[in-house]
Parts: sequence; structure tokens; C-alpha cells
Amino acid sequence: MPCKLLLILCFFIAPLFCFANDALNVEQNIKDVERYFLQDAENLPYEEIITLSKKILGSQENYTVQIRGKTFILLADVANNKGENSEAFHFAQDGISLQGLEPAIKFNLLLKVADGYYLQEKYEQTQNMATNVILMADSPQVLKYRLIALSYRAVTYALQNKNDLSMNDLNQVKVLISVNPQYEDHLCLLEILATAYYYLGDYQTSLTMQNKLLTLKFDLDKLANIDQTYLHLGRAYFQLNLFDDAYNAFWEAQKHGKNKNAPISAAYAELGLAEVLLKQGEFSDSHNWLLSASATFNEKRLNKPYLTSLILLAETSSLLNNKAVYQHYLQLAELTAKHIKLSKKQAKLLLLLSHMYQQNGDYKNALMAHKNYLELLQQFQKKAEPSLIIDSSQMLSANDKSRNLILNLAEQSKLQTQFSAKFIAQKEVIYLLIVIVILLVITLVFFGLRQRTLRLNQVYDEEEQPLSYLVTPSQTKRNYQLNYKMARKYDYPLAIGYLSVVNWQELTFHFNDKIMLEVSKTLATLLNESKGEFDEAGTINDGEYLLIGPHQTQAEIAIKLNSLANAIKLRFFANLGDYSLKIGYAYGSPTAQDIDPYIFLSRLSETTKA
Repeated sequence: MPCKLLLILCFFIAPLFCFANDALNVEQNIKDVERYFLQDAENLPYEEIITLSKKILGSQENYTVQIRGKTFILLADVANNKGENSEAFHFAQDGISLQGLEPAIKFNLLLKVADGYYLQEKYEQTQNMATNVILMADSPQVLKYRLIALSYRAVTYALQNKNDLSMNDLNQVKVLISVNPQYEDHLCLLEILATAYYYLGDYQTSLTMQNKLLTLKFDLDKLANIDQTYLHLGRAYFQLNLFDDAYNAFWEAQKHGKNKNAPISAAYAELGLAEVLLKQGEFSDSHNWLLSASATFNEKRLNKPYLTSLILLAETSSLLNNKAVYQHYLQLAELTAKHIKLSKKQAKLLLLLSHMYQQNGDYKNALMAHKNYLELLQQFQKKAEPSLIIDSSQMLSANDKSRNLILNLAEQSKLQTQFSAKFIAQKEVIYLLIVIVILLVITLVFFGLRQRTLRLNQVYDEEEQPLSYLVTPSQTKRNYQLNYKMARKYDYPLAIGYLSVVNWQELTFHFNDKIMLEVSKTLATLLNESKGEFDEAGTINDGEYLLIGPHQTQAEIAIKLNSLANAIKLRFFANLGDYSLKIGYAYGSPTAQDIDPYIFLSRLSETTKA
């Protein structure tokens, strides 16, 4: 009976433990969402967000609608950071379908959907989304969403040649920012406006804006998505025919895209590099960049940029005189274009196809392709969309007041950022300088004490050197030059003695290193014992020695050398078997031309006496 009771209790208690564990996991996931939601969108960790979203969206019943809405926002943000704009658009659409969202979350998602439509060149849908946010975002708590929505709508109005309406929205942006200056450095707002001028065909204004944005991002240390700024900068340079500057900007975009593992962003940069190199006649390098970009676009199923890369691959193949590859890419592009609405830039595909069919003798299809090309051009002329104008001679001029308004806004943002950055960094700089000064003082004291210790040790070592020690040839040379200069300066006599073992080479041939080392030590000992209080001695080479005698005459140094030679012969008599040390010596006083000891000694050694 007790056993059955225990089993029944376990049956009911086990689910309670599991439920408690699940509750803890849910609570932790909610905390993670809230923490990530407060972070800068550019710095969100991709893998962590994906893992967290799978946990939440896999069991939606355990989470409130607000947490799910924030999760979709986080997913859209990390997708945008990777350059996966279509994925970001779908995440935002999924999020906006939720019912009961708080205003701030709803507006955030609506603007992400508007951005998706904008990137797809669906400007009417972008305008409608932006208008919805403008009508609903009427409280101070959601002012930033109203500003971004006004910017999007101003862009769409400008793209539809409704400049007066665009100007009205931009004036509203200026008034709202003048009352709320904390939004002057809102990078998202400035990026939308800068891109608008690019699509309007006012590439110079777009370039100026992008350069200011680049400076702002570095000032604010917001470099996570710097690749996208470089990409827009490169496109503006390209349209202005500044190809070297465009190449550098695309190169930076490609490098930063690779570094942050954003293959789509890097592929767009590679496409830009290829177009620049094509313009500069570097067809082979252009072809290689296109192969890399095309592979990424195909893998990510981005058909529109993939089609562009195929068209350019066909062009480079033709310029490289590779007809087979040229036709292969044209046929592949023709197949891809069946499901894509061609842009004016991509319309050249029809001309290339017409030319290919003509070369192949297929005049019917050649005529059809050329006819389709002309019809497409007529459609573009009727629509007269500024965003499609790519010829600099046909670029539309944007409203001057609107342009000045945006440039002033960017300049104010720059000044505000610089002032804020300096104010925030002032204390940090002061603290840093104090730390540096303290470290510098400690370092100076440490090295001062260390040098003093080394000097004391050196003096001690010099005083305590054994009799068998002689200074090295380089030190001997320095000692000679120092004594020479002192003797010349104070005009006192200086005698130099040179002593050598004449048969040193013969001895080294017959005796091993150990015996020769003992010979050297004995010679050094005898030399040290023979020198006077002020004399200095040192080695010049193996078996060659120098004796320096300040305040001495040649006669005095000669007596010492003769005595030293006799002492050496006596010490080594019969010590080396059948061999003996043959000692030679010479002496003299250096003249005014003898600052180099080796020149003087070469002359002195010629008079060596055995």
C-alpha cells in the first residue's frame, strides 16, 4: 500500500517539476528579449537572436503578444544587418499581423514593412504605410517613429515628382527636430534622406550626405553596419564618374561585409567593384568579382541582382573574346528574366539578346528582342520615374530648399555629435591623463633605480674582475681612443705597447681549445700583473694584446714589455712540450693622425721585435 501511494505521488509531482522548469526557461527568454530590445540594433548578435526566436515562436502560447512582437523586430534587425532585406521584410509582415500590439512596437514594425516596400521600389505602398504611422504617432513618446515616417513619405513624394508635398514633410521634420534636438543625430533618418537624393538623381547631394553620415558613424563609434554606408558612398561616386573613389568605397564595403559575415552585403559591394573595373577596362578582374557576387545572389535566391550580375558577366565575356561563355550567360540571363520585371539598367539584356540571335542567324528572335527593347524604353519614358535615370546628363535637379534643409540637418547632427562626444569624453580624458602621468612617474623611478643598480654593479664588476680577465677588442679600441683624446687635449705623453704571440696559429693547430684557453688566461694574468697603476691593457685579436701607458715615455713602456716577454717565456718554458711561445713586441707614441688604433697598430706591428 505505501508503495502504491508513493507511485501515485510521483505521478502527480513529476509534471509539477517539469512545469516549474519550463516556467523558469520562459522567464529567462523574456528577460533576454527585453535586454536585446534595449540594445543598439546594429550590434545585435545574429546567432543568439535566431536561437532565442526559435524558442519563443516555437511555443507562442507561453509568451505575450508584446514579447512576440519584439521578437519579430529583433529578427528583422539582424536580417537587415546581414543585408538580407527580403527576410527582414517578411519578419516585419509576420509581426504586424499580431493583434493588440503596443503603439511603439506596432509603429516599429510598420516602418520596417515600409522600408521593405521602399527597397522593392513599391513607392505607393511605402507612402501608405508611412501615412498610417504619421496619423497614429501623435504623442511625444513615439515622436521618432513619426519623424522616420515623414522622411519615408517625403522620399516617396519626391520619387513621384510631388516636390511640394515632399517639401512640406521635410519642413515638418525640421520643425519637430528644432523642438526636439535629441533626434538631430538619428542616423536612420539621415540615411533615408541621403538615399532619397540618390534615387532622385541628385548624386552630389547624396554623396555629401553619405560622407557626413560616415563621419557621424565614426564619431559615434557605430561601425557595425558601416559596410552599408560605404556601399551607398561607392554608388554615389560611381554615378559621378569618380571611379577611383568608388573603387575604394566598394572595397571597404566588401571588406567590412566579409568581416561581419554578411555575404549579401559583400556581394553587392563585389558587384560595385566589378562595375568600376569594367568602366576602367580591367575586364578579367571585373569578371572574377562578378563570379563571386553572382554565386552569392544565386545561393540567396536574389533574382534581381543575380540577373544584373549575369548581364555583366555576358558583357565581360564578350570583351574577353570568349563567345561560348558570352552566349551561356546571355541564355541564363534570358531564362532568369522571364520572372523579373526589368529595370531600365537591365533593359540592355534585350539588346544583347538581339545581337546574339542575329549572330546565330536567328533573325526572327533577334527582331522580337529588339522590338521588346523599344517597347520597354517607351514604358520608361511614359512613367518618367526619376529613380530610373542613370545618365548624369539627364539627372533631375532636386528642390534647392529641400536640399539645403537636409544638408543643414546633417551639419547640425555633426556639430551636436561632436559637442556631445567632447563633453562625454572630457572626464574620461582627464582620468586617462592622470593614470598616464602616474604610470610615467612610476616607470621613470623604476628605470632610474634600475640604471643606478646597473651602474653600481658595473663598477663593482670592474673592481672585482679576476686577473685572468682582459677587455674585449671593441672596448680596447674605445680605451685607446679615449686616452688618445685626453693626451692630445691636455698635452701629456702617451706610450702604447703592442705584444703578440708570433706562433699563435701554429699552437692552435697542435693544441685543443681547452689548452689554448688556459694559455690565454695565463697571458692575461701576466699582462695584468705587469701593468702599472694607471696602465690599461686589453686584447686586440687572438694572441695580440695592447698596453696603454698614459704619462709615460716609450722607454718606460719598453721596459715593461721586455719584462713581460721574459715572464711569459719563463712561465711557459717546457709547459707545451716541444713547443714554446714566441713573443714579439713593439712600442711607440701615436701622432696627430693616429686616432684610429688599427692604422697605428698596423704600422707598429711592422716593427715587432722577437
